[in-house]
Amino acid sequence: MSKIFRAGIVSVTFRQYEYKTLIKYVKLTDLSCIEWGSDIHLPYTEPEKAAAIADEMKTNGLDAASYGSYYKLGQPNGPEVFSQILKNAKIISAPVIRVWGGTTGSKNLDAQARRAIVADVLDIAGRAKKENIKISLEYHANTITDTTESALKFIKEVRRQEHGENVYLYWQPSQNMDFSGNKAALMLLCPYLSNVHVFAWAKGERYPLADYRDNWEAYINIVKNNSAESHDFLLEFVKGDSVEQMLEDAKTLAEMVL
Repeated sequence: MSKIFRAGIVSVTFRQYEYKTLIKYVKLTDLSCIEWGSDIHLPYTEPEKAAAIADEMKTNGLDAASYGSYYKLGQPNGPEVFSQILKNAKIISAPVIRVWGGTTGSKNLDAQARRAIVADVLDIAGRAKKENIKISLEYHANTITDTTESALKFIKEVRRQEHGENVYLYWQPSQNMDFSGNKAALMLLCPYLSNVHVFAWAKGERYPLADYRDNWEAYINIVKNNSAESHDFLLEFVKGDSVEQMLEDAKTLAEMVL
């Protein structure tokens, strides 16, 4: 099967707009898919809203890239919460559920907490696999996947176990590494990659994506040339939370990806 690369957006980019307005703005671009966040736009407790979003996307010819669930691995109430998350993911036909690797940075994670995170991710990966949905971890600070090294250690450990083949990693460039460091990290993580969060941030400041086009063309080409999977490149946050900036960034992203 040939690889497919899509350009899309993360709904948290515009938390200030309700879902119909967000879809209206996306339709002004060449973006084709949306990662829906469970924090504002699609809470995991609202399957009726999931159905409404699914209908609105179908009407507008858009797909769900993933369900950004904010599920935190290793928590006591995990099984019950994940059942509701999985239900919403099915309703919107999301191929991926994004989760967080706990709430503690990898250097401060004790053995018991690590075992709980691994056991949890394997459990939910098995449950999601039955619905043909992948589990993918946010590449984020204060989680088990907060560095390239910790992410690789975790994913290799998980992949050796039952249902581990259904666990993947998101990627986004780290503001704590330079361009060369980020390229090297992406090369290492490519075999385990699901989606990529795209933004232009440096030292806490946001910039037009076009200002970092050379960097992003390099990142995208690394993914295209070194991964056997299909991938979505998802615009996440824009300068000034501006619709006009999103339209410009979406054009830049689509030109690079499509």
